[in-house]
Formats: sequence, structure tokens, C-alpha cells
Amino acid sequence: MRALPPPWLGELARSHLGRRFAILILLFSSLVTLLSTAFQLALEYRRDVRDIAAQLGQVEASYAASLASSLWITSNNDLQLQLQGVMRLPDLQYAEVRSEVGQLVAKAGQPGAGAILSREFPLRFTHRGQAVYIGKVRLVASLDGVYRRLREKVIVILVTQTAKTFLVSLFILVLFQYLLGRHLKRIAAYSDRLFAGPAEDALALRRRGGAGDELDHMVAALNGMRARLDQTLRGLQESEFRWKFALEGAGDGVWDFDIPSGAVIYSPRWKEMLGYRDEELANHLDTYTTLCHPDDLRRAQVLLDANFAGLTDTYSIEQRMRCKDGSWKWVMARGMVVAKDAGGRALRMIGTHTDVSARRNAEDAVQTMLAQTEQARAALRAANAGMEAQVRERTAQLELANKELEAFSYSVSHDLRSPLRGIDGWSLALQEDYGERLDATGRQYLDRVRGESQRMGRLIDDMLHFSRLGRAAMTLREVDLTAMARQIAARIAEREPERAFVFDIEEGLAASGDCRLLEVALENLLQNAAKFSAGRAPARIAVGRAGAADAGAQPAARAFFVRDNGAGFDMLYAQKLFGVFQRLHKASEFPGSGIGLATVQRIVQRHGGAVWGEAAIGSGATFYFTLKDQP
Repeated sequence: MRALPPPWLGELARSHLGRRFAILILLFSSLVTLLSTAFQLALEYRRDVRDIAAQLGQVEASYAASLASSLWITSNNDLQLQLQGVMRLPDLQYAEVRSEVGQLVAKAGQPGAGAILSREFPLRFTHRGQAVYIGKVRLVASLDGVYRRLREKVIVILVTQTAKTFLVSLFILVLFQYLLGRHLKRIAAYSDRLFAGPAEDALALRRRGGAGDELDHMVAALNGMRARLDQTLRGLQESEFRWKFALEGAGDGVWDFDIPSGAVIYSPRWKEMLGYRDEELANHLDTYTTLCHPDDLRRAQVLLDANFAGLTDTYSIEQRMRCKDGSWKWVMARGMVVAKDAGGRALRMIGTHTDVSARRNAEDAVQTMLAQTEQARAALRAANAGMEAQVRERTAQLELANKELEAFSYSVSHDLRSPLRGIDGWSLALQEDYGERLDATGRQYLDRVRGESQRMGRLIDDMLHFSRLGRAAMTLREVDLTAMARQIAARIAEREPERAFVFDIEEGLAASGDCRLLEVALENLLQNAAKFSAGRAPARIAVGRAGAADAGAQPAARAFFVRDNGAGFDMLYAQKLFGVFQRLHKASEFPGSGIGLATVQRIVQRHGGAVWGEAAIGSGATFYFTLKDQP
């Protein structure tokens, strides 16, 4: 009678993990075998090729001299015999000797069509002490023998390695099943029984040796988990009875609803929240339906119907509950389904009531405040509408005043210019027709009359130009002040070619503003600098940008400046600089209308900036100005 095989050996064929493990080992071993075989064959191939190349080199070393002698004396028989001797070497396929002109002299063997390795070397003969090139030798070796030997080795290596790989994989598979697979199945079966029913005895594996290894650690962890699960189940059973009291301590009322019977257990805190004692309210669903606000009860019934039908497991609603004193209290009711029948319909729900009256009162107060805020906004919008109407009315009045001012300016320009032209014209006629009859004093008086009338014309022009500056529309863009200053300086130098000017204009000066107005301001400043430096040779005028502050009210800022080395002025009278027709020097010293700096101030102010001057008598003057949003 044969002995039965052990049970674990029968399980070997059914072990999917073991089969995958063996297949992976077999594949990996086969891959390693293929790679090692390929590497070994590559080494063998390289070695055989080196041996053949060395053999061809040895032929050159051994036969070169004798072949050269035979070729020199044109002994074809000797050449043929030597080539036949060379052909006796292994793997040699073909050999030939050619003369210096490439003519075939002797050959042995036949060149093949397969893989070959060839070598050529020259034949030289020493004649009268000189080496003379007389021909060459070509040797061809076949690599077919190398490939044949490699194929034989491949077959032997693959057969032996495959057999070894298969045996090793089978041994590892058997060893895996005996040492690990059967125990893993026992552990899995124990785990299934552990979670399917009540706890059983601790797990123990039947095996010899291996104490303290990974399997023992796994068994110990599983037994520890079983003990912790037993303890956790007991804790859950105890906590199920304590959670209601924990919620009570948090100030929430608890309810437990048995749906089929309609019984609802209300906690003492649930009843106390509404002002009742425990014995004053019955533990039934009718208590809830009686105390709930009718409007909220209809919404709650819709949610409960969804819970009863199994459509949702949670319940949440803010509702009003009537207190014992007749007032209404806002509560947040939350609940969840904790038991269902086989058809998925709810059997039991538990939940809480939380007093949210304070929050709802605060929300009502916020809503009242928002309503008041909206009323205030409406009043503000009405006030803004009234202000906009006033602004439109004032704008219309301002436009009318501007039109009247333009009409007045035109009238002044026309009505005053006409008498001035008459005075100047009649004075010129008097000078031309009766100038010889007047003495020197009379002619001087007549010149003064004409000069003053012409100066009055210029004052009228400047005044009209000054008045238009405040009404001119502005087009803001980036302005290159460096290029603008250089153009103005060139014009000044052209108008006064007899004077020596030195202009120092800083690079990279730029500003955001109206190009036309900024050119007017900069030209007034540069013309003033040129005018008041008339007594200097050369006149030095600088344009740049530096940190500066108005001694009056302006804080320190990066300001543009125009500086000269001219006559300067007394800072005690600096406040008069920017007034219309205000002068600090006599017209006989420095002619002008006295309106240039007032024009500069108006342009700078329209650009949101400020202008001021610093000077000392006889030491020149510096005028600074700033512009809003300077780059």
C-alpha cells in the first residue's frame, strides 16, 4: 500500500500565488540566462575574431620576406607554393599576390560570399640598400567557423540553463508552499471566521522551527487585533447607552423614534428646553406634532417621509416649537436612520434638538439692520441725485461764464487793439512827416509813445494767452522733456547768436502731461534764464531733476529744475514772482511783460503740481516744478 502524500503537497497545484511566484522566477531566470549567454557569446566572438586577426598578422610577419623575394625574381611557382602553405592555416579562405601595378601574380583558394575578415600588407625588396615596393598581398579569412562554434555553444548553454532554471523554480515553488503558502491560507480562513461570528480561540500554526520569524509576528498581530476587537465591541455597547447622556450634558435634547409603534423617547433635556417637566409630556409622536409650528410641521413631514421610504438616512430642519408659556422657540432638529428592514425602509431614528433661538434672534436683528442700511442707501442715492443736479446746474453756469469771458476777451482784444494801432500809426506818421521839425527831446518823446503803445499791445496778447490757459483742453501722454528742452535751447541760441550759451540738459527727463502746455512752461523758464543771465559770459543754463522741497508747504520730492547763473533775486520778494504783471527788476534792465512765471504756475497747477524758486542776488536762480504721476 502506497503512502499518501502530505496535504500541503496537494494544495500546491491549487496555489495561484505559488504558480505566479514560480512563473516570475522562471521568467526572471530565463531573462538572466539569455543576457548572460548573449554576453558570453559576444566575448567568445570577439576573442575568435582577435585570434583570426592575429593569425593574419603572423602570416605577414612570417611570409612577407620570402614572398617579396619570390616576386622580385618572378618565381610564380615559389609564390604559389607559399600561398598554398598559407592556406593550410585554419579559417583561411583566399590569398593572392599582386604586382606594384595591381596585376594578379598568384592566388590560392576562392573568395566566399559570407562574413569575412581581410588583411593587406605591402611587399618590399631591398635592392642596393633601398627598400623597393614591388607588390602587395591580400589575405581573406572566413568567419563561418566562428559562427558555427557559437551556434553549438548556444545550444549547449540554453539546454543546460533551461533545465537548471526549471528545477530551481520547481524547488522554490515547493519550498514556498511548505514554508509560507499553507500557513497563509490558515491565517486567511481564521480571519474570515473572526469577522463572521463571535471570537474564538487564539490562532496557532502547526509547524516545526521558525519561532520568532515574520509568520509568528503576523499571527501575534492577528491575535492582538482579535483581543482589541472584543474590547472595542464591549466599549461600543457601553457607549450606545452613554451617548444620550453625553448630548444632554452638551445642552441638546435627545429623541429616539421607534417608527412602527410611533413611540418617541424624549430626554429630560428635550422637555426642559420647552419649559416642561419630564412627566408632563408623553413619549409619543403626538407630542411632537402638537408642539411643532404648523408651517414647520408640513416641511418636517416631507423630510420624514423620505427617511421612512429609505430615500435618505439623514434629517435636518430648523423649526419653531411652542413652549409651555405659549412662546415659540427656534430649535435645530437633526437625526439619522439607525435601523432598516429587509426592504430598506426605516425602523428607527435617533436625533437631537439644539436651541438656536439666540442665533435666529441675531439673524433677525441683522436683517433689520440691513433693511435700515438699505433705507439709508436709498436716501443717500436720492441726495446724490440732487447733488448731481446741482453739479449739472453749476456746470452750465460755469460754461456760460466761460462763454461770457471769451466774449469779453474778444472785446478787449478788439476794442483795445484798435486805439493802440491808431496811436502807433499816427505816431509813426508824425515821426516820418514831421520828425525833422522836432528837436531831440521831441523825437525821444515820440519814440517813447510808440514803444509804450507796442508794449501795451504785447501786454494785451500775454493777458489773453494767460486767460486761455485755464480753459484749454489737456491731452495727457508721455512727454520727453530732455528733447523738448534741447529744441527750446537751440531756438534761444539762434535768436541771440552774439551771446555765448552753455546748456547742461540731463538725459532721460520724462513726464506725463499735455505736450503743448508743458512746452509753453519750459520755454518761459528757459527764456527767463537766458534773459536774466544776459550779463554773464558764458550764460550757463542747466535743466535736470533733483530732490527739493518748497520752503512753504510742499514736502520733499523729485522735482524738475531750470537753473541759471544770472542776476538772481532777493528771496524776501519770492512770493511776488508768480503774480500777473509782477516784476522784481526794472523793465530797462530786463524787458518783459511780467506774465511768464504766472503762466508757468497756471500750467503746473493744471498738471496737479507746484512751482517755486530759490535764488540769491548776483548768484543766479533755480526754479523747481513738480507734476502729478511723474514716471
